[in-house]
Amino acid sequence: MNFSHVFDQGNPVLIAVFLLLVAMSFASWYIIFWKGMRLRREQQAFAKFAADHANIKNWPARRTFENVDGSVNYLIEEVKKLETILPQYQTHEAKTEILTMHLLQALDEVRINLDKGLTVLASIGSSAPFIGLFGTVWGIYNALQGIASQGNAGISVVAGPMGEALIATAIGLFAAIPAVLAYNTFVRLNRLLVQNLRHVAEQMTVYLSNETQKN
Repeated sequence: MNFSHVFDQGNPVLIAVFLLLVAMSFASWYIIFWKGMRLRREQQAFAKFAADHANIKNWPARRTFENVDGSVNYLIEEVKKLETILPQYQTHEAKTEILTMHLLQALDEVRINLDKGLTVLASIGSSAPFIGLFGTVWGIYNALQGIASQGNAGISVVAGPMGEALIATAIGLFAAIPAVLAYNTFVRLNRLLVQNLRHVAEQMTVYLSNETQKN
């Protein structure tokens, strides 16, 4: 299949479809590698935190957490800031509500940060096949017009233009399939990571709540 023949023909619509699909494919692979490396660092940071701190009995009582990175470090720092805020409230119920509110807000910020790039992957995965199909339909339409103008419908005349038109659908699928698979994988891994972070935050906030009740 001679891809350069598509550009030699000078069909602006088909050329634009090919260039758009190639750009979408590059964008999806860039996001896949970027998200994969970042999520791997986040998982490693949480695994190290769990091994060094979270597996220790009554670990929230410790005021210092060394060598903690990633989102788990951000969450711990946000929860620790509450220690200076809670004395402003008199009742235990008010302190519990403040703890819960800050917990939800911090987890939402972590979730939003982890979900960056997923919208682009979802958009590429859902739109690339249809863009490729549009290119195929447009290419077949122009090929049939050329055959009709020549008055020759032999297989040698039909095969070339049809094949070049169908390749647009193949490129669309090539861009969409990795994006869809990566999107589903990242959504699941992000959900598991946020769930683990929620457990950490809940343990710390429960400890702080009990401490403030004693005081």
